[in-house]
Amino acid sequence: MNFNLEGRHADTMLHLSCRLGRRLCVLENEQHRWLEIDGVVQSVRSHGDPSRLCLPHQDLLVQWLPEQASRILELGLGGGDMIRHLAGRWPAAELHCVDLDDEVIELYRHYFQGEERPALHLQEAHAFLLQADGRFDLILLDLFSQDGNPPLLFQPGIYQILRERLAGRLLINLLPRTGLELERVLSLCERWLSPARVWPLPGYRNCILMLDYPGQMS
Repeated sequence: MNFNLEGRHADTMLHLSCRLGRRLCVLENEQHRWLEIDGVVQSVRSHGDPSRLCLPHQDLLVQWLPEQASRILELGLGGGDMIRHLAGRWPAAELHCVDLDDEVIELYRHYFQGEERPALHLQEAHAFLLQADGRFDLILLDLFSQDGNPPLLFQPGIYQILRERLAGRLLINLLPRTGLELERVLSLCERWLSPARVWPLPGYRNCILMLDYPGQMS
């Protein structure tokens, strides 16, 4: 059964916390379990098929996955929807997930993790990229703050270091508040990596950006 994002109804609340002005909860019904941050659904796991993706922007992301990936990095873990899906798609791939929030990582481990076993890194995205070894042939950038994307997405630094860590495809789930924010990210991608293609998600603020950068895998 598809997840009804607008008309969702929970039978059980598994977790609730309020910290630093943020409300984080894990809810479930007979079909799904999901993670909400400040009332916004971040991740959904299907009880019947944990690797199935349930949110609208994820359908777009899947359309632009490469044919193969062996070393994958996800910046922004949430409930691990994409990493569960990718582990099912490419069981032999090396998986890394980075999140700045220790509680989000713990909730993923306790309520959402399936058979996938990614390396989990409690770290800020830019700091992780600076100290990481080698390159990744697929990087998913899915970082959010309370009112949209964090400031680092609109600054050159993260794209400069992505240039040193990417040897394949970059997918960005962007939530631009203005057209200028989208133009800024496109400009930074073109300056430091390569021109990105954009797919808006009808009815939502999300835009999916995709580019390929042919760095050499080490």
